[in-house]
Amino acid sequence: MVILLDAREGEPDRTGTSAVFEGFFDLETGEPRRSGLGVPRLRVGEERLWGFECWWRLDPGREGLTEGDRSDLEESKRLLRGLMRDARRTTRVPR
Repeated sequence: MVILLDAREGEPDRTGTSAVFEGFFDLETGEPRRSGLGVPRLRVGEERLWGFECWWRLDPGREGLTEGDRSDLEESKRLLRGLMRDARRTTRVPR
């Protein structure tokens, strides 16, 4: 696996770092769960990340972060900013 974008604030940025998928776990207890019943957990060195704290993908060829990844991330950011802008416009109360 490779971390495409580390979304945590105040933590070391792990973007582009190789990670190991540990499985699915209960978010509160840390108990192992089956796929679909738990949250994915990744290990980066000695650190563990929950799957929702970062964007990640399988990396069977150990390519690391590719130019395609960077392009896709920038496009995703542009789309997300547009959606957020549109949401703000539609929630304003007309006077």
